Formats: sequence, structure tokens, C-alpha cells
Amino acid sequence: MPMSLSLGTKKVTHNTSTLNPTDLSELWTELRSSDRKALSKLFSFSYPWLFKYGYRITPKRSLVEDAIQELFLNLWNKRYTIDEARSVKSYLLVSLRRMIFRKIKKRKNRAERNLEYTRNLFGVAEHIEKTIIEHENESSKKKQLKIAIGTLSRRQKEAIMLKFYRGLSNNEIAQIMNINKQSVYNHVSKAIIKMQSIVKNGVLG
Repeated sequence: MPMSLSLGTKKVTHNTSTLNPTDLSELWTELRSSDRKALSKLFSFSYPWLFKYGYRITPKRSLVEDAIQELFLNLWNKRYTIDEARSVKSYLLVSLRRMIFRKIKKRKNRAERNLEYTRNLFGVAEHIEKTIIEHENESSKKKQLKIAIGTLSRRQKEAIMLKFYRGLSNNEIAQIMNINKQSVYNHVSKAIIKMQSIVKNGVLG
């Protein structure tokens, strides 16, 4: 199965069947000497068993794939400082495990941060989230929710979608919308107040 690894603007593709396991140490040495081909071969050869190992930690395919890509990009960026590995396979497995758990923790922290943010925002976010969840699976009420969101300004709507539907932080939303963090807070705050008013008036039933 072919796989790819991006290095800056380059994207290299190799087939895993062309490599021999006994070449790991040699490839590691060549990688530390800035050999791009060695990195690509190491990636291609290691990917199947790294993915299998990562998938046993978490069944989130995209997270495991991202972690493997990031692991090898980090190896390349730090090639001058990484030590000679006694066991290349063990080094890669331990590094991947650490990276996966870091990504899982980051996602958990983001979810907790967003939950705290919404709970503190005028005390109505829990109701808004409950409304969103309940209405997602009910076509008639889903239409009403769409109407409520449709009353928001373009920027408010974008901020709400990024915040509640994609779970992004204020900093991430600020970068996407090209505004500062305070503006994100203002957009989301005004949007929730407006939606709260609609909910109180019974528009969402």
C-alpha cells in the first residue's frame, strides 16, 4: 500500500514492499546525515506497523495518521540533534505513543476549555448546546434552528459554527477569521444573546 510523507513543499511516495527490516539502523544513520531518501524509505517501511500500533491505542484513524506524519517530520527537523538509536523500532514506537497521547490530551483540553467557555457565557450555552443536539435529529426543529442561526450576521454565524460545531478555541477562530481574540468573544457573545432571545420567545418551540 503506497503512502506519502510531506517535507516542506515536497511530497514523496514509496511502496512498503521494497524495503528490508534489517536496513533500519542504516536508514537511521543516513537520516541523521540529512538523507531525504532515507527518511522516505524509513517512513514507508515503518508506516504499516506504526499505524497498527497506534490504532490499538486509539481507533481514531485520522489522529494516528497525523501523529505518524508529525513524528517523521519532527525527525527530519531534529535530524542533527537526535541520538543514535539502540533500537530504531522501539524508538519510533515510544515516540509515536507519546505523540498520540499528547494529541489526545490536546483534544480533551480543547473540549474542556470550550465547555468551560460556554458555561460561563451568560449561563445560556448549555441550553444552546442542548437545543443544537436535540434539533440535529429532528427535521422539523432542525429547520427552526436553521432559521434562528439565519438571523445572525455573517461574522456571528461564522464564529458560532467554528465554536460550537467544530470546537475551535478563540485563538484558532481568530486566526481563521483574521480578527483578534476579543472580537471573537464579542461575535459569539452577541450571537448567543440573539439566539437566547429567539429561544425565550418560543421560536424554537
